[in-house]
Amino acid sequence: MKAAARPAPSRALFRSLWPVLLPLVLAVVVYRDVASYRFVNFDDDLYVEQNAHVMGGPTPANLGWALTARHGDVWVPATWWSLQCDAGVSGPEPGGFHRTNLVLHLLNVVLVFLLARRLGGGAFAATFASALFAVHPLNVEAVAWVTARKDVLMGAFLLGACLGWLSLSGRRRWLVTGVLGLLAMMAKPAAVVLPGLLLLLSWWERQRDAARAGAKPAPWRANLVLPAVLVAAAIGVAIVTVDFSRTGEMGAPVPISAGQRVLDAATGVGRYLARLAWPHNLAVRYPEAGLRLAAPAAAALGALWLALTAFLAWRRGRAPLAALGWFWFLACLLPSIGLVQGGQLPMGDRYVYLGAIGLWVLGAVALEQATARRGALRPVAIGVAVVVVGLLAVGARRQAVTWRTGDSLWRHALAVTRDNDIAHQNLAVLLDAEGRADEALTHLDAAIAIRPRSETHFNKANLLAALGRMPEAEQNYRAALRLNAGLYEASLNLGSLLGMQGRFDEARAVLLAAAAKQPNLAPLQYNLAVVAAKQGDWAEAGARCRRALELDPSHQGSRELMARIAGAPGR
Repeated sequence: MKAAARPAPSRALFRSLWPVLLPLVLAVVVYRDVASYRFVNFDDDLYVEQNAHVMGGPTPANLGWALTARHGDVWVPATWWSLQCDAGVSGPEPGGFHRTNLVLHLLNVVLVFLLARRLGGGAFAATFASALFAVHPLNVEAVAWVTARKDVLMGAFLLGACLGWLSLSGRRRWLVTGVLGLLAMMAKPAAVVLPGLLLLLSWWERQRDAARAGAKPAPWRANLVLPAVLVAAAIGVAIVTVDFSRTGEMGAPVPISAGQRVLDAATGVGRYLARLAWPHNLAVRYPEAGLRLAAPAAAALGALWLALTAFLAWRRGRAPLAALGWFWFLACLLPSIGLVQGGQLPMGDRYVYLGAIGLWVLGAVALEQATARRGALRPVAIGVAVVVVGLLAVGARRQAVTWRTGDSLWRHALAVTRDNDIAHQNLAVLLDAEGRADEALTHLDAAIAIRPRSETHFNKANLLAALGRMPEAEQNYRAALRLNAGLYEASLNLGSLLGMQGRFDEARAVLLAAAAKQPNLAPLQYNLAVVAAKQGDWAEAGARCRRALELDPSHQGSRELMARIAGAPGR
């Protein structure tokens, strides 16, 4: 009998790869123009564009800086390293940074596909789950925003750690999962949830093994040691993160009661689920006033989530994947849902980048299993999947385009939200840079009318000072400091404004108050030295200059003033 011909190696390879190629191609189509996008004035300047430690590339000094930097009030050394490598390879233009974000997202699409396969999904389920992840509009923020490098990089390390945990054994399992887990925490502190995810996956493995005839589940003790080690690392990262957020340049967040935080968390879970199901009116920043529900409604939502969680925990033996998917979703939301106050925004699309994976895998595998029992439904299921993914891809493409420039981003936010003071403020900054001062002032006034913020008054004061409207500028600098006494830039500028008017005693009082709160800032010490020199107090001026140079040996203004002091009459 003649043996059946084997398929050509190239055809066999294509058959094994095509299921994951489809979501990859869809993602490329959605984000095909991302390399032409610009930096936006929403942390891109702080993190990358004006950050000499990033733009200087991966030099030994910059790599070391990343390990201890408090820049942006976050500890993310792995993210700094990746951004430095971008600058070193592609230069200062934004295209290289955007391309890397997309490459990391594509890598994550593949990892989601593999994770779905490891969790029992066939080719259809894995393709559907990774396609939902690839093109969901809520993920646009993580891909199209350079500053969200934290999210896509953390995603690659965290998903890699989870796959290593499921796929490897022995020392290789410990080494791969441990190293990738630590790197995930160094990319973004939200990865502190990894130990919990590993325990969830270990529980799922035991449930799977128990369901197999003759299979013996691995002892729990073997699955506890590495998560315990990662818990210790996570505690350290969490302590540093909370400290940075509470002692950073913007000051501590306004305290919120524990009860209100629980209600906000319940509301947040509902809002994320609603946006995942119906992703419309998405914005880079959502107005905080519109995010809270009345206490009874929020409490009802909280009761619903508790009931659902309890039900899935009760039914975990019969529906292990449902329990895994839901608990994965909740676990990934924990760092950003507001239960623990930190530096995160009250709501952001990128916060659900990883959490939704649990729901995508759960839904895709459930659909696949339902069609396996009733084969006639398979064409219907495929048709539904194609329509859903297609609609999401169209929505994601439209959302991605809004990230082309800062102007398009903030105008879109104003179009789809109400009372968005941050959008007004950031659009005003762009208009001011273009010389459209009157329009900028209109948007700043609108922002202050919605919610007075220290940074909004600060920006308005800077604009008014540039227009020569000094009394109004002073009024707004003082308003900024009343709202946030730690905004040292406002103290610096107010001190300079008062000094230009010859009001040196007032300028000194403002700068001393700021220096008392933040004594280790060279610019404050230098400005105090300038005021002292204007008043003829050369000893005070010299002492302040020396202190400024101790804090920042490269501070050129202090060096020049020291030379002037040395040549001053009577010295």
